[in-house]
Amino acid sequence: DNPVADSVAFALWLHLGTVFSALVALRVEIIGVVGDTLRNPLKPTRMAVYLVAATLISGIVGFPLLLGIDELSGRIGAVAMGVVGALMLITGGLQVRRKQGGTRTREDVTMLDAALTGIAQGFSALPGLSRSGLTVSALLARQVDRREALVLSFLLSIPASLGGGLYAAIDGEIYTSGSAIVALVVAAIVGFVTIRALMNVAERVNFGLFVIVVGASIIGGAAWQGLR
Repeated sequence: DNPVADSVAFALWLHLGTVFSALVALRVEIIGVVGDTLRNPLKPTRMAVYLVAATLISGIVGFPLLLGIDELSGRIGAVAMGVVGALMLITGGLQVRRKQGGTRTREDVTMLDAALTGIAQGFSALPGLSRSGLTVSALLARQVDRREALVLSFLLSIPASLGGGLYAAIDGEIYTSGSAIVALVVAAIVGFVTIRALMNVAERVNFGLFVIVVGASIIGGAAWQGLR
């Protein structure tokens, strides 16, 4: 058994809990996207196109990483984490210096936004990288409003987390245990509380600080992994 692969698989399993929390917390946004698409399927909104494109791109980037996690060198992973962490520190620093956050909304997102956030979410398959931290950072760097960045990030997490969790469940044999089910329920509850809390403070908090903290923690994890 590979302990790194086992840890990643269990983390993916727990992401199924965050699927349920996102579905409940963002039910209004989800109903809006689905309703708009069903009413005019031949002319989808920019947000719908963004979500589909970013999901496909994240799968193209992330699935090969997930399959190759057993062969991934710890040193290569540490270097990748360090680079990502440094980029997040730069992004966070720029956000802190700005007096105002971005003003772009979900109706302004482009294919470039989809590509950047899709790549960011794909790379979060590597151990130690924060999916929400990476995708929110990418959106903030593109001058998306802070609350809108959270909404887009959490909506984007639903298909990715569902796919990753099902992959882990099918590939593993430990997820029918009582402890695994309890962990899933706890993840769902914590995820819901976290999403609602972040939404409530989004317009009052400079998310540059959040990005800096996540970036610093990733660099710390990279340093620890590189020294093992």
